[in-house]
Amino acid sequence: MDWIQPSLFWGLLGISIPLAIHLWNGKKGKVIAWAAMAWLQPQESQSSRSLKLDQILLLLLRILLWTLLVLFAVGIWWKNLDKTADETVHLIIPDEQVASEFRFELDQALENGESVFWLAEGLPSYEAGFRELPVFEGEKIQEYVDLLPKRLDSLHIYTSGNPRDLPSTLIWVPVFPQLHLAEEWTQTKIAQQVIALDSGSFLGLDERGILAKSFEKDPNHQVVFTGSIPYSLEIEEGEKSNIKAALAALTEVYGLSFAEVETGKAKLVFTDQIPENADNAKLYFLTSSLDTPGNKSMISLYHSVQLPADEVLEKGLLPELILSPLLEFFGIRAADPLLTQRQIAQKFIEIPKAQLSVFPNTSEIILVLIALVFALERFLAYRNDL
Repeated sequence: MDWIQPSLFWGLLGISIPLAIHLWNGKKGKVIAWAAMAWLQPQESQSSRSLKLDQILLLLLRILLWTLLVLFAVGIWWKNLDKTADETVHLIIPDEQVASEFRFELDQALENGESVFWLAEGLPSYEAGFRELPVFEGEKIQEYVDLLPKRLDSLHIYTSGNPRDLPSTLIWVPVFPQLHLAEEWTQTKIAQQVIALDSGSFLGLDERGILAKSFEKDPNHQVVFTGSIPYSLEIEEGEKSNIKAALAALTEVYGLSFAEVETGKAKLVFTDQIPENADNAKLYFLTSSLDTPGNKSMISLYHSVQLPADEVLEKGLLPELILSPLLEFFGIRAADPLLTQRQIAQKFIEIPKAQLSVFPNTSEIILVLIALVFALERFLAYRNDL
C-alpha cells in the first residue's frame, strides 16, 4: 500500500470538529427539581440512555466520514488491486534480424500471457509472422517508453547494438531493463551508400571503413550518385590547373569522373569568395580562406591541414582534401561500431519510486464508502432530530 499525497494527512485534525461539537452538546447542565419529577416513568429514563447511544454512534459515523474524505484526498495505491503491478513487458527494436533471432523467446512470452510490443510509435503489439515493421526513430525512444505502465515487474528490451537505435540522451524507465543483444546482427544490415562509377563498379567504404571499389552491387547498397560529378571553377586561372590536376588524380586512383559545367548545374563549386546565397544542394570549396565559414556546405580547402597552398600542392595533399568532404557530402561514411551490452545499459536510468506518477486505484471504493456512511449518518441525525 502506498500513499500518493501523504502530506494531506494533516486533514485528520478536522476530526476534532465533530468531537468538540459532541462534547459541547453533551455537557451536563444544572439539575433543577420540579414538582412533577417524581411521576416520571422508568421507560422515559431508558429512552434517554438510548438517545445517548445514538449520539455516540452518530459521532463515530461523522469521524469515519471525515477520515474517508481525508483518505480520498490523500489517495491510496493498493498493489493487490493493480492488474499491471506484476506485468512483464517485452520491447523489440523494429528490426527483422533482431526479431528473427529472438523469435522463440518472444513466442514463449506471448504464450505466458506477457505483453510484447514493438518499440515504436504507440507501442504496437508484436505478432508472430509479422509482415511489416512499424516506423521507428531512435531519438523518440523516450516518448515510446513513456507509454508503458508506471509499475512493472520486469522489462525486457531486444536490440541490435546499433548506435542509431538509441537517442543521444539518457532514457528514463519505470524499472531497469534486462537487455537482449542480437549476436548474429551484422553491420551489413545498414544500407551502405555508394557511388556508381562509369566503369560499372561501385565506390564505397568496406567493413574496415576503407574506400574501395566493388564490382557487384550489394542488396544493402544505396546508390547516392551515378555518372560524372559536375563541378565549376570560380577561381583564378593558376588555381584552376591545380584543382583539375587534383580531380584527375582522384579519377586515376578511385575511378571517379568529373565534368566541368556552369555554376548553376554544378554539384561542386570551387571559389575564392564566400557565396552570399549558398545553395545547400552544392558543396563549396573555398580556396582563399583559411577560416571555417560555419556552414556545412562550405569547406575551407586548406583549413584542415593549416598549411599554405604551396606546401599543400608540394606534398600532394590536395586530392585527399577534396575527397574527404566530397564523400561526406554524398553521405558516404564509415559504419558506426556496435555498442556493447554495458554501453547500452548506461543509457537507461530507473525512475525513483517516489517520482513515479501513480494514480490512486482505491478512489471508487472510498467514494462508495463515503456515500454509505453519509446516508447512515443522515438517517440517524434525522431520526434523533440532530
